[in-house]
Amino acid sequence: MTSHSRNTSSIAYLLLCLFITSATAHSFIRQFTDGDLNTNLQQEVGVEPIRNLDVGHYLQGNKEISSHDYKVSASNAVKGLRDRPPSSYSLKMESFNTLLKSTYTEKYVSRPFSVGGYNWTLVVFPNGNKKDGGSGYLSLYVAIDNSTLVAAQQEIYADLRFYIFNKNERKYFTIQDTDVWKFSVFKTMWGFSQVLSIDTFKDPINGYLYDGDHCEFGVDVTIPSLYEKSELFSVTENFQNPRFTWTIRGFSTLLRDTYLSDVFTIGGRSWNIQVNPSGRATGEGKALSMYLNLNVNEIFKPYEKIYVRAKLRVLNQRNLNNVERPLDIWYNGPGYGEYSWGYPEFISLSDLRDASKGFLVNDVLMVQVEMEAISSTKYFPKKRKDGPIPNLEEANYLHKHNEISSLDYNKVSASNIVKALRDDPPSSYSLKIESFNSLLRTYVLRFESRPFSAGGYNWRLVVYPSGNWWDTSSGYLSLYVAIDDSTPIAAHQEVHADLRFYIFNNNERKYLTIQDMDVWKFSASKKIWGFPQVLSTDVFKDLRNGYLYDGDQCEFGVDVTIASHYQKSESFSVTESFYNPTFTWTIRGFSTLLKESYQSDVFSIGGRSWYIHVFPNGRGEGKAMSMYLNINWDVKFKPFEKIYARAKLRVLNQRNLNNVERQLTNWYIGPGYGSGDSEIISLADLRDSSKGFVVNDMLKVQVQLEAISSTMYFPS
Repeated sequence: MTSHSRNTSSIAYLLLCLFITSATAHSFIRQFTDGDLNTNLQQEVGVEPIRNLDVGHYLQGNKEISSHDYKVSASNAVKGLRDRPPSSYSLKMESFNTLLKSTYTEKYVSRPFSVGGYNWTLVVFPNGNKKDGGSGYLSLYVAIDNSTLVAAQQEIYADLRFYIFNKNERKYFTIQDTDVWKFSVFKTMWGFSQVLSIDTFKDPINGYLYDGDHCEFGVDVTIPSLYEKSELFSVTENFQNPRFTWTIRGFSTLLRDTYLSDVFTIGGRSWNIQVNPSGRATGEGKALSMYLNLNVNEIFKPYEKIYVRAKLRVLNQRNLNNVERPLDIWYNGPGYGEYSWGYPEFISLSDLRDASKGFLVNDVLMVQVEMEAISSTKYFPKKRKDGPIPNLEEANYLHKHNEISSLDYNKVSASNIVKALRDDPPSSYSLKIESFNSLLRTYVLRFESRPFSAGGYNWRLVVYPSGNWWDTSSGYLSLYVAIDDSTPIAAHQEVHADLRFYIFNNNERKYLTIQDMDVWKFSASKKIWGFPQVLSTDVFKDLRNGYLYDGDQCEFGVDVTIASHYQKSESFSVTESFYNPTFTWTIRGFSTLLKESYQSDVFSIGGRSWYIHVFPNGRGEGKAMSMYLNINWDVKFKPFEKIYARAKLRVLNQRNLNNVERQLTNWYIGPGYGSGDSEIISLADLRDSSKGFVVNDMLKVQVQLEAISSTMYFPS
């Protein structure tokens, strides 16, 4: 019977749930010795077996829930190729087939790594997690350390993306769920049971195993927080008194360039009508110029802009046709761009001065504005810690940011774009619009959010209600993210970001999301990226589909995640060739051994120190000899390190008959840890001189090391 031995004070047992365990029905016990040296024998006192946790116990301890209990299905699991390496953790293996061929190694568990204030481990099942329907597949999971969960009822929401390097493509094969995973004390382990078939993974032609026996796994763990910044845009179209009329007397005596009406208030804002009697700009000397000004004393929130739809009129005082011009424009406020909009050639001076036309009567001119729509925007949170950054004039925004069409990006295709429903709201920014059709009815091409911060950069969410015509998307809703000029990018700098766009669906009470499987590369020449064809405008506008709801409301959002390079990793390798792999221990005076256990001298193989540990009368039952291979107490383990060993334990037959041999495959998790067989040979066979094991009261036992692992951790 294969087993381990230990002392009752062993700390390593408490760490066992973090490490590789063996899927075997035998008991595993760790051993400790006091060190009473007697010739070449050592005795151990007071050793009692403590059963190790097998794989089944590990999963119960971590309360793993089968992926079938979750919702990992073809509609949620998304696979693709990606240029960037994992950002949270990387696990490189130089001896994968050693694990694959190991009878008792069901899984490999990485050392813990920290993300979002929690500790996690990457778990690889080389032959699949059979408890989760993964037989014949490579299975990948992430487990959260229970000790980092504060409360029993606490739930941690995490996005997981698993990686496998493909050397043929020089890219990473990735698999992820489009929705978040919910970790708790009851559900500490989540992942995919069927990532790749073992046959596909093992075949070197496919590029996952390369350079003999090398492979690389990785994971991104992202904790999506609820957005801290958002804005609510609404448009008011009904006013108690929408008109203001300005009667200008003594028009022919007006000598100044510009005149302003009294201040008037409509829609909660203060305004002036501006006229230039002799014209300005292109109308100078030939036409009256007329503008609607947002009063200079109006207080703007940082980055605020006001949408206005109105009609400017020069009234005809003989009840003939008025001269009327529409306004459909954004006011960016004093110091932030234009706050005066109108027409430099509103009406020709010849028509104005022609008494028969009826515009100027008794040297009186009457002008008017009628407000049809005025927007307001609420920003959350209301207070800013940093000062305002001058806004960019709307008309020049795209040209200043050198927008590149998504068609130039060369990988925004059906194979890379993923659309799905998601429970969680956006984490970077949310934009709620209560008057979407008001935007749709105007010639306003796009709506830009105020800047928000993600990963040390400022960004804007850009919505094209009727599609981005520059990106071949007329008739579609288009969504983009632009990096703001307030955080300049150096000439040769690239900012790699994952983007996920959101549209709330009121029918599903979930968010439609769209994302690319690979990262977007922002630079000084490519500052705006996104999707030109998110949804057709007809689908979006149809109230039955749930994107427009409660009359005219909708919600957009975005996650911007800066794709960093992993800072923690490990490299696991196995050595299977040794200069002298065998150690033989000759035990003399075997019948005179009265102590419970004895240890051989320490020997070194594979850069590690070992000793053989025997119990001449067995461990407790007295019917068989017990024999173990122990790693020596002076071997220094790195934190969380574990050592894989494959060996043969033998009781040698001194009459050239068959030896008694047992195959040993196990993980050593700390100094003094031992693994072996509690019933390697019966005492009856041992004492039977005809069997040839004990000759002249001398017993020979042997160990042959076949494989020993080493793990390098970075940073060390």
